[in-house]
Amino acid sequence: MYTKTHLAILSCCLWIMACSADPAPAQSSRKHHSTALPDNNTAQLAKAFKKKSINIVQLGDSHTAADYLTDAARVRLQQQLGNGGPGWAMPTQFPGMRLARYTYQNQGWQAISSRTDTNVNYALGGLIATPAVGSVMTIATKEQEAEQTVTVSIRQGPNDENLSVTDSTGQQIELAAHPKDNQWHFSQFNARFPITVKAGMNFQTAIGGWWARNQNRQGAVFSALGINGFQLNQWNRWNTTAWQQELNVIAPDLIILAFGTNEAYNNLDTATVKQNLIETIALIRTASPNSAIMLLGAPESLKSTAGSCGVRPEKLTELQNMQKEVAQNQHTFYWDWQAVMGGECSMKTWIGEGLARSDGVHFTASGYQRLGEALADSILALPQHR
Repeated sequence: MYTKTHLAILSCCLWIMACSADPAPAQSSRKHHSTALPDNNTAQLAKAFKKKSINIVQLGDSHTAADYLTDAARVRLQQQLGNGGPGWAMPTQFPGMRLARYTYQNQGWQAISSRTDTNVNYALGGLIATPAVGSVMTIATKEQEAEQTVTVSIRQGPNDENLSVTDSTGQQIELAAHPKDNQWHFSQFNARFPITVKAGMNFQTAIGGWWARNQNRQGAVFSALGINGFQLNQWNRWNTTAWQQELNVIAPDLIILAFGTNEAYNNLDTATVKQNLIETIALIRTASPNSAIMLLGAPESLKSTAGSCGVRPEKLTELQNMQKEVAQNQHTFYWDWQAVMGGECSMKTWIGEGLARSDGVHFTASGYQRLGEALADSILALPQHR
């Protein structure tokens, strides 16, 4: 089991590190050097843990979009802190993407992604759903949940009709943007899943996502906002004002950025990636100043499995070192994903043990399970190091 002994704090950032997939007992040289985050962030996180009411949002690439790692972390956290609700739901089902807590039935809603459609007005997450006349969509939770407070990011044109929402009790809800000015706004209602959303004459309407949380706001919520193949620089395709407003409304206690694999594979200039990362952190802090931030270091990955260790992407090490440097200089948490795996030359072992896929990039369900539990244990240990 992963424990708080995986934590090491480096310089000005809280540095979270697990030393192997099957860690050895703590060594005397593995000490904690505490120079904490800014007081407001640290206090917010510690308060959330004390109240057993914590809201975590992870944004990333396919590792996040699969929602295996994040669900394993979610389950572990909810076992300790209680189930706070299923969290964010993508606006509708997207091909090749998955949410562990939700299912969709869709007739007529179009799924649009910032990964492929660049000139669209996106909110946080970079995914939207737009309806045709008479479109119907049902969003269900895979397990029965308590009544949820649902916050919806929505934009509508002046002539768009309200959307009609019906929950599992038969409650009828009118869903609309206020005002209908083609800008992103937030509508909130209480409902029991499944919910069915019907459109009428809604030619300019778009949904950006559904945030579901228990009405009593107790327990842990862990939302996974990922897009397959995504890179951090593609975040620039989103409406900055809109996603900052959304973060401000949701106000996560912890925001996790899980990027780097695609940047390494696509051989992006590390200095440019670094500048983009620093700018994104600054924008997040402006939007949600009390949120702590965690960077997940890019995991060990391979372009080829040839040789004893395989062939890593040329810039992977450079990119990982940059992420550590940014975490230190920007005072964010850092989770060393590669160290959790056992360091460099670990991917082939993970493949051989059935924990990673033969592509050298993605993990199996059991591999993500192990990683997610390790991440959750590291998160649970954070308040002890403030």
